[in-house]
Amino acid sequence: MEPVIRKATLDDVKGIVNVHTAGEELSGLSVRERYLRGGPWMSVETCSVHINALLLDGQYPIVAELDGRIVGEAEVFLSEEPIKGEIKRIAHLDLIEVHPDFRGRGVGRALIEYIERNFADRAELLTTQPSEEAAGFYKKLGFDRVLYENRLVEVETSRFNAGEVKTLEFFPWEDVEDLEFVAGRFQSSYDMWFSSFRDLFAGVHELAEAGKIGDSHYVLKPLPGRPGKASLFLWGNLEDIPKAIGRARELGFESVLTVLDEGTADALGAEKKGKVPIIAKRL
Repeated sequence: MEPVIRKATLDDVKGIVNVHTAGEELSGLSVRERYLRGGPWMSVETCSVHINALLLDGQYPIVAELDGRIVGEAEVFLSEEPIKGEIKRIAHLDLIEVHPDFRGRGVGRALIEYIERNFADRAELLTTQPSEEAAGFYKKLGFDRVLYENRLVEVETSRFNAGEVKTLEFFPWEDVEDLEFVAGRFQSSYDMWFSSFRDLFAGVHELAEAGKIGDSHYVLKPLPGRPGKASLFLWGNLEDIPKAIGRARELGFESVLTVLDEGTADALGAEKKGKVPIIAKRL
């Protein structure tokens, strides 16, 4: 039987949570502890907020059903943004998850094929950030381009100074959509902007500060459960990254985690922790 693939609604939240938490031992954990275990999909409370934010933003949570049961979920962000200096229309697959009992039955492939059919007229590239285990799956489905092969890094802040900073409570996507996303490319540029301003959760996933340094916009977010550490996202110029790290020091953070190209990571004396590729296929 072929799965039915469709856009998710808030009525699907419980089923989505069941997919993501299958096999997890979560009894007795608070909502915050569940989030720290695996993100907003770990509880109905946070998943409802997350799916609602996606829908209000015009993005695409997608579910796969078999016999009326949700057995898989994917999330896609549409945007126009620079890819190595050239504006591209992209559909970015932020995640795909299939219930363990239904893996190997074509559910993941069906979700990808649905995305390809439904977004080919709105995007020229389908991109994703694959786990090592999923690399073969994506290769079979035609993801044959590596757009970025950056590094997850940690940088101590003590050696850096901020200079002049203009703090902002918020900056709209339109302010950064044409800027290169040079620090923090865990996912697409728009995806990380959305995560910074639209997908926040009190007490667990919050904004420390946003602002402008030089000609760049930055976001600093405390890492839940990791005191003294912040994640850094920066849109604009590579030369402004050290200033943003210096700003993190002024805010009391001892180190920042971000994603950088190899050359910048080396220049900053960053501790490299792993590769963060972004791969693509043409739609």
